[in-house]
Amino acid sequence: MYRPTPLTRQLVLALILALPLLWDAPVYAGPASAAGQVVMDFDLSHHDAGKAVDLWIPYPVSSPVQDITNMKVSGNYDESAVYTDKRYQTPILYAHWNQGARSRRLTMSFTARRREVVRRDFPAKEPPLDRAVMARWLAPTSLGPIDGPVGELARKITAGKNTVYAKARAIYDWICENMYRDPKTIGCGLGKVRHLLRTRGGKCTDIHSVFVALCRAAGVPAREIFGIRLGRKDVQDISKWQHCWAEYFQPGYGWVPVDPADVRKLMLKKNLKLDDPQTVKLRKYFWGAWDAFRIELARGRDLVLNPPQKGAPLNTFGYPYAEVGGKPLDFYDSRSFSYTFTTYKITSDGYGLIDTEGLKSLLDRKVEFALFDARNPEEYQEVHIKGARSLPVKMFAQYAHLLPKDKSALVIFYCNGVKCGKSKKAAKKAIAMGYKKVLVYAQGIPVWEEKGMPIYAGPNYEKRIETTKISPADLNRLIKGDGNTFQLVDVRDPEEFAEGHIPGAINIPLSGFAAQSGILDKKKTIIVYCNSGGRSYNAYRKLMKLGYKKINQAIFADWKEAGFEVAK
Repeated sequence: MYRPTPLTRQLVLALILALPLLWDAPVYAGPASAAGQVVMDFDLSHHDAGKAVDLWIPYPVSSPVQDITNMKVSGNYDESAVYTDKRYQTPILYAHWNQGARSRRLTMSFTARRREVVRRDFPAKEPPLDRAVMARWLAPTSLGPIDGPVGELARKITAGKNTVYAKARAIYDWICENMYRDPKTIGCGLGKVRHLLRTRGGKCTDIHSVFVALCRAAGVPAREIFGIRLGRKDVQDISKWQHCWAEYFQPGYGWVPVDPADVRKLMLKKNLKLDDPQTVKLRKYFWGAWDAFRIELARGRDLVLNPPQKGAPLNTFGYPYAEVGGKPLDFYDSRSFSYTFTTYKITSDGYGLIDTEGLKSLLDRKVEFALFDARNPEEYQEVHIKGARSLPVKMFAQYAHLLPKDKSALVIFYCNGVKCGKSKKAAKKAIAMGYKKVLVYAQGIPVWEEKGMPIYAGPNYEKRIETTKISPADLNRLIKGDGNTFQLVDVRDPEEFAEGHIPGAINIPLSGFAAQSGILDKKKTIIVYCNSGGRSYNAYRKLMKLGYKKINQAIFADWKEAGFEVAK
């Protein structure tokens, strides 16, 4: 159980009081907040069944700058609990599989909302530093000494600097100007400070280990924070997106965020020089700020986990750690240590989005979730994603009992593609019922089928055909011209037709389309439409079977988007 120390409570209280300072206008970063549903899947099944397996995972918790909610852990472990280490109180999810287990799977999922942190309005006068209170963050670590060459360099960098602020800023500037990002470094780097002072190149843990060691050598409390970046796209694999950042303690103010590693990373990515105006902006931003696209997972170096690992103390805990038969696995080696981390972007309506590859990955990895088809029952019966159940949005209350009893379960809805609103409406209804992890597969059945993914095809199923489309502009010209050359048919339900339709259309709902199609003239062009294309596609095919030769398909969503008249 996570229990903050008195010092931790004091620092958290100080940070809470400073919250109004956290949202200054950014000079570089993007949005002031970011959110995502995060799913972490682990599979250690391929290791020797004759050996016990232990797994320790950094366990995110809420703080003044991040909210962690909807946490769920599932798997076939024999034992699992959340602990903290004794020294840093870093939360840990621990799981154990006994000898003989042939399958070893675990999934941890949660919703993360993170705020941009900006803290630069420093007090005019700096009070003395209480070194006794900050002793932990002034001490050396196994790979971060503060004497010898490290101490000598710290004294050189901070010569003539008499305040904590001036020393920390001088060290930050030295890091930005003298270190660089080495893309060949494995993972985030190990943070071997003495070695790094010779080579100057590394990744985020390397660069911030040097920053922290130099700060501590100069008498400035500092520490690294280990976490993972949030994805910016609808769905992203973040398995290798671990990141380390840092902060130093400013007396009379609190902890100040810095990230010189991201300065050097973006300089490399954008091929920037030190004197480039964009570099100047980056250095200005990351002194006293962190962007919102990161989740804090752990703090501390040389960690002894809880329960204690058989191996040596962990240099860092930014990655999950596992032992098979008491021997550690290499968390950099995907063949030895198999895990996948995925983020799903959360919309303003509260649901996340998933693409075709993401949905297929969940199915392939046998992740536990409920998949629902929000289209009409007849569309579901003709073809649907294999494994999906029918939950038509227009009969949601009638079918809601099919939803999982556990409202923290992962639920996914789909319909007829990006312009179809059924899956989004169903998702919002599920959220209103209290479901916490809801995703929408917006590409829907057309893309899933087009990409050859697994489907159930009913007896009336036929392979998709390419229909002849008519644009809103061309349809509008037809309507305003000779109306005797075509018939316009709205195949939606009567209540949808009553709420608004294209002028001049007649209503023949898809459910009775073939039976009522006799009123259509085969000598004229028949134009069928619905909201997004699913039902009108089926009507189009029925007309073909009935011998109609001149058929067009229109989309009502496109008509409205183009700004043309809607009749009622």
